[in-house]
Amino acid sequence: MYHGIVEGYYGKPFTEKQRKILLDELSSLENPAYFFAPKDDPWHRLLWREPYPDKEWLSLQSCMGGATSFFFSISPWKFQDHEWKIARGKLLRSVDSGAAGLSILFDDVPDKSAGKLAERQMNFAMRALEGTDLPVILCPSVYCGEFLERFSEAEEYLRVWREMIPADWGSFWTGPMVVSEELSDLHLAEELLGGKPVIWDNVLATDYCLRRVYLAGLNGRVPDNYSWFINPSEIFPAALHGAMEQKAALGYRREWPALLGGRRLGWELMQEFHYLPWRTGDTGGEILARLSNALNGNGVEDALAWLNEAVPEMADFVESVPLIEGGWELLPVARDLYRSLSIIRRALETDDPAGSLHYFMHIRLPYENPVAALAAGKR
Repeated sequence: MYHGIVEGYYGKPFTEKQRKILLDELSSLENPAYFFAPKDDPWHRLLWREPYPDKEWLSLQSCMGGATSFFFSISPWKFQDHEWKIARGKLLRSVDSGAAGLSILFDDVPDKSAGKLAERQMNFAMRALEGTDLPVILCPSVYCGEFLERFSEAEEYLRVWREMIPADWGSFWTGPMVVSEELSDLHLAEELLGGKPVIWDNVLATDYCLRRVYLAGLNGRVPDNYSWFINPSEIFPAALHGAMEQKAALGYRREWPALLGGRRLGWELMQEFHYLPWRTGDTGGEILARLSNALNGNGVEDALAWLNEAVPEMADFVESVPLIEGGWELLPVARDLYRSLSIIRRALETDDPAGSLHYFMHIRLPYENPVAALAAGKR
């Protein structure tokens, strides 16, 4: 049973330095693992038929063979049945370089999820991986509960999948949804997949949202007796924060990574307002309620007192962010929160807080792009 990170998001892959930081952060876990599967790495997915250039391969090779097991994977985009030999050559090269596990990923493919597809995928994988003695984890095209309703032939696909998959191979599963609020129905997933699923948890991923990171604690989310991989944000500091939260949820001592910098209060503010896709943190919810009441004329002084502490703290945090590894990618998100709190404070200092906020946000200089406004039901 493994615990660790799956670099499986859409977006800029991590650098060699960043992967090694995450590998080191995970190394204190029992059976730690790092699963390499960045969607926008061209040689992993769109150009999977081509070998990695020497420079890129040496970078990957330097991450293999350490205390944290490194799983190497490919996503054979639009494969032809006879191309299993190409996949095999690429996978065996990683074995020679020190990979601790192997994977072929068939998620998000432009095909209907029918039984014939599962048969083609499994035959491809078994030929490509024949004779290897490393752990194998595959990702099916039907990898969560919601796909059972979205694809009419999903159950037939999974029937063929579980009948063909070797008993000692694992299958990824993201839960009831692609991004699951709770990791429930795992026993059902076991029946559907023909074995205990390997959990690919997208709760902290941000490749599907606009200028967000998710920094929630993960207590209560650890699936008992299942391998559990967190797919983090493509924004590296948020990914490192997620690795810290994962370790804490698994019962390890909570240790603040020095590479996140020393502005802990700024991080705590970020965490409260960038908690989960569905809600703020508990304290963040209370703050939002207080600010909302103040905008309607109730408790303005108390709200301003809080803002007079929070805004300078966020200003200092924003200044510190470019100094941390990968900080430039976090900077726009951090600056959004700083500016939002600053604008609310400025509105509360006027005689008409609600009207002033509307003016600052929507008339003087609109802060929403038109597509986001349309999605929110605004014209």
